[in-house]
Amino acid sequence: MATRDFEVQQLLKAYRKGLISDELFETQMKELGEANGVLDVAHVLGHRGDGSKISAQVLQKTPQSETMVFTIPPNFSNDTENSHKGDQIIYVLDGKATARVSGKEQELKKGDLLMIPAGAPHTLRTGSDSLFAVTIFAPPEA
Repeated sequence: MATRDFEVQQLLKAYRKGLISDELFETQMKELGEANGVLDVAHVLGHRGDGSKISAQVLQKTPQSETMVFTIPPNFSNDTENSHKGDQIIYVLDGKATARVSGKEQELKKGDLLMIPAGAPHTLRTGSDSLFAVTIFAPPEA
């Protein structure tokens, strides 16, 4: 029976040689971690953007949900509204923004949580502050 360390080494070799995809590598590494009793924990604050441009990082993904952090710079405005096949939850970690969901606007600040129903057109706009938030999509984006 192969040890976990040996399995990890073999996966890394195959990945570095380009024999397996990013997705397969990630899936198999997670399976090895779960088999070893390790939880999939993401450090949210470590993925904060510098605020000079939009940045986003997927943290975790299952068949039912996806977590992501994003940073939006100051004075950002996007007139193109988004919509998603499932619900989206946004929790503001720092900064401020104005959310428009289905034509209604609401100011968001640190500590606020916004639920965006599936299919609802929405957008975010910032003023002089940047926005750093975590979001959950259920189900995950494609």
